[in-house]
Amino acid sequence: METVYDRIYLKAKPYLDTRQNDIHIQISYDFAKRLLTCYPEADREVVLPAILLHDVGWKMVPEEKQLDAFGPTVKDKKTQRFHEIEGAKIAREILTSLNYNEKLKKEIVTIIDGHDTRLRGLSLNDKLVKDADKLCRFTPTGVNIDHTRFKLPRKSYIDWITQMIEDWFFTPEAKDMAHVAILEAKSETALE
Repeated sequence: METVYDRIYLKAKPYLDTRQNDIHIQISYDFAKRLLTCYPEADREVVLPAILLHDVGWKMVPEEKQLDAFGPTVKDKKTQRFHEIEGAKIAREILTSLNYNEKLKKEIVTIIDGHDTRLRGLSLNDKLVKDADKLCRFTPTGVNIDHTRFKLPRKSYIDWITQMIEDWFFTPEAKDMAHVAILEAKSETALE
């Protein structure tokens, strides 16, 4: 049976074929579902659509500009912000086309419009989206993608991202998940 989240993902999919966002969204979505089990008071009707749609705005950024706008050395904060603004517009259009609840849509769009550049969490829902988004980077898949795209040695990238755990995550559960994921990535490095 198709869910509303399946329909949202299908509408988002054409926007996810850049930056390996198709892979990123799947991993982040799984983390969002895991975090929601820890926080039953959070609203899955906000968190899940927001995580599915949070990076659709990258499609509007020329690929040659993307690498400077995220990662270990962000040089282009204007482009980073641009992807959030465009993502919020696209998310609004997608949710409107699906007749999504207006109040929920407003919160989802607000979360997307600042998910990388806003350093504080606006709500528990926002914190869970931010945490699920960043958790992908700690998985073996996320490490492989990022150390390659940023042309950093795998071990150096792992060392850097491990140092970010305390600063990046809002929830203790996300911190724990990040530690577990990065240990798995480190064990893969040891096998190389």
